[in-house]
Amino acid sequence: MKRRLLLGLVALVPLAGCTGQPSSPTNPQLPVSTAKASGEVVIRGCTPLRPLLPADTLDSCGLRILDGLTARLYRGNTETGVPEADLADSVDTTDSQTFTVRLARGRFFHDGTEVRARNFVAAWNWAAYGPNKMSGQTFFSPIEGADKMACAPERPCSKDGRPTALSGLKVLDDYTFTVKTARPLTDFAARVSHPVFSPLPDAFFPEDEGKETFGKLPVGAGPFKIASSTPSEFALEAFDNYTGRYPAQVRRVTLRMYDETVRNFDLSRAYNDVVANRLDFTDVIPSDQLIDEQWHKDMPGRWSKKDIKRVDQLTYDMTDPQLASPRLRRAISMAVDREALARQVFTNTRNPATSWVSPLVPGYRTDACGPTCVYDPVQARNLYEAAGEYKGEFFITVNADGGNKQWADALCNQLKNALELDCQVRLLGNQAQVLKQLQQGRLGGLVLTGGVATYLSPEPYLTPFRSDSFSNLGRYSNVAYDQRVRAAAGATSQAAANDAYRQAEEQLTLDPPSVPLWVSTNPVAWSNRVSDVKVTTYGTLDLSSVRVK
Repeated sequence: MKRRLLLGLVALVPLAGCTGQPSSPTNPQLPVSTAKASGEVVIRGCTPLRPLLPADTLDSCGLRILDGLTARLYRGNTETGVPEADLADSVDTTDSQTFTVRLARGRFFHDGTEVRARNFVAAWNWAAYGPNKMSGQTFFSPIEGADKMACAPERPCSKDGRPTALSGLKVLDDYTFTVKTARPLTDFAARVSHPVFSPLPDAFFPEDEGKETFGKLPVGAGPFKIASSTPSEFALEAFDNYTGRYPAQVRRVTLRMYDETVRNFDLSRAYNDVVANRLDFTDVIPSDQLIDEQWHKDMPGRWSKKDIKRVDQLTYDMTDPQLASPRLRRAISMAVDREALARQVFTNTRNPATSWVSPLVPGYRTDACGPTCVYDPVQARNLYEAAGEYKGEFFITVNADGGNKQWADALCNQLKNALELDCQVRLLGNQAQVLKQLQQGRLGGLVLTGGVATYLSPEPYLTPFRSDSFSNLGRYSNVAYDQRVRAAAGATSQAAANDAYRQAEEQLTLDPPSVPLWVSTNPVAWSNRVSDVKVTTYGTLDLSSVRVK
């Protein structure tokens, strides 16, 4: 029997265990005018790790820009994160393994060309082709033929004899293509809502020349197009030929970087600019302003808090030879008093993490991290000594522009007190600098990776620890873990997938790749110039909703 994922979406192909259904599209083919879009907003941004190629953008700073520039088959609902129809008119399947995708007609790229089936197939083939070295290569692994195209991170990758197209993709006509996966997928709609699955315009192909320019000024099919890009800000403009469900309400959005504040660690600059109505939105509230709810008093009626799906964690740099011992890594995690940090530094706007997966995600299991995430200084000291201790300075590296110094200092002091570890905080200017140096194996110790999961499944939280994942910046490797995560990805039911994810987390408990810290209730604030401020489940501003008064 044919199953239609849309319009009554994913009732028969469950969405990572979620029982709710995404909203039906009002009419994806109905043009929606952006003529009423007016005014400009200026919001706090942060520096992307890489050029803004959809298949190479997995960091939170880059994704917050691409989210408004791109359109995908589905887009996560702002309030719930559940996928809604975007470029898809319908997706049918009879076996949850072969999907027939029909596109909404009359949707355009920013260069004026219409979005066709070939734009999806060519983009996905290019992203999955190993020699292109895209960070999102692993995302395409469920599609038939991806294993023959892929390359392992940091290993030679020859083009000789390697297929350049996924055998599981086939264009049927201008608006229809099929996707065949190696195994049945229970969360197809959720997966392809990630910006990594965005189509690319014909002008992107076939030559590789100009990819650097495209990364600076990407061409998507979203409600905004990019107007300019500099190291200090990105400017987006409403796309007048946008005909989808999420039209821009403002004419221009400027994302302003605040990286230069690292010079004197004045992390209150963005906050003060919002208080004074010089900046329209910030998603970083300095921890000292949370005390006695000072930020409420500074901006009455101009703030909110939202539970988001991010799990903040410190990743072990496994190029550090002293971190080879799982016992030593477990000891460090057990020496962290997450409850005290949440209470004293964050005024209870954080909840201690007990898993590598957010509690808001279907399939989450309470206390999956087990004793490894429980504060136990006595047991931590015993494990630490049995592991031979850590010799010399131990660094915790964080980005200064994210307001991380105070909690990192406090956490370092906990490790000093519990383990007599010579812990030091290393501040780098922004997240991009931190991730680049981690990728180069130049940091050692623990590193704030700032990852963000962009669809409702344990999979995006756990895949970055796979040894063959390009987003595995800490270079963690565990064969048993890889097997369990692959088993989850290939499960034929959500119950089987969740069981495999549970086993994968049990492996992480014994051999931790990171120190889960907390899940966030993200505090944000805005100026008195704007209205309809909505925060996504990932903690970013919904650019399509915000208006200028």
